[in-house]
Amino acid sequence: MGESGYVNVDRPVNDLDILRDDVFVVFITPRTENLSANCQPLNSGGSFDLSISTNYISTYLGVVSAVAVQPSTHGTYRITIRLNNSEPWNYTLGVYTRDIGFYEEYWGRNLSVRGTFIEHSCFSRYPGNWTIIIILKSHNPSSPSFIPSITLPTPFNMALLLAVWILIIYVNSFAFIDTYFKKEMVSNARWIIVGIMMLISIYLAYQIFLSAASTALEGG
Repeated sequence: MGESGYVNVDRPVNDLDILRDDVFVVFITPRTENLSANCQPLNSGGSFDLSISTNYISTYLGVVSAVAVQPSTHGTYRITIRLNNSEPWNYTLGVYTRDIGFYEEYWGRNLSVRGTFIEHSCFSRYPGNWTIIIILKSHNPSSPSFIPSITLPTPFNMALLLAVWILIIYVNSFAFIDTYFKKEMVSNARWIIVGIMMLISIYLAYQIFLSAASTALEGG
């Protein structure tokens, strides 16, 4: 409790998604000596590292106070920070990471990125006794996939696609077989033309597939 007898409770964000083993930080300016923090896993068995510094030098903000949490398991964590400041103050939420793509997915693409640090948000508060509560949701890194995901066309587009493919295969087969049985009478130029025609057909078939799959993505 402060001298006024009031404690200000601040919940700046809803559940904040971060990647396991990334370092979530709260930078406080101006720095304060009256700072404490704890982290509580809301799932059994959650492990983490917690550090508190009242005199931390940030590359981007200068001398600040800082609270850092690094979850090492998947789960939900509640961070509680308590401080008492006699003057107006600010605090910044962010994370140190090497996987910017994860945060583009969960935090949005308009990220403020400085090297390996991503700033989420910044808040200004008036003097007093404050408690900040932040809920972190830690995610496991996604495993790399060696098989690319394929979006299939709708049944109607697939039927149309198969019809076009069959026609292309028929035309190419006819041209190839006709040329093969007349190979003693045709020139090399005709073989080249047949080869080019087959390559163009393969390219057109692929483009038709992409167009049909794109229509499926758009709900057509």
